[in-house]
Amino acid sequence: MSFDVKVAIINAIFGIAFGYLANYIYTMGLGFLSGIAAFLFLFVGFIISGHLTSKVFGSKSMTQKQWLGGGLPIYFFIAIVFWVLAYNKVF
Repeated sequence: MSFDVKVAIINAIFGIAFGYLANYIYTMGLGFLSGIAAFLFLFVGFIISGHLTSKVFGSKSMTQKQWLGGGLPIYFFIAIVFWVLAYNKVF
């Protein structure tokens, strides 16, 4: 399995978890700031995911460009999908 696939799997797992939890932040009752707060929560989750990936594979194993290019689209796509699914009470 290539390095990029391993990074994508870790980011996908974190995207599922943080996307599901973002629903709770979105529905907390913050008014018009709820979407911004949920998006910031997802961004913090991506930072945590990146640091964990760096610890697992070593900080010298990937550059900032690889981390953002390989993880950001996958993480946010999956996180938004699971956020919407949780909001619509699919699971």
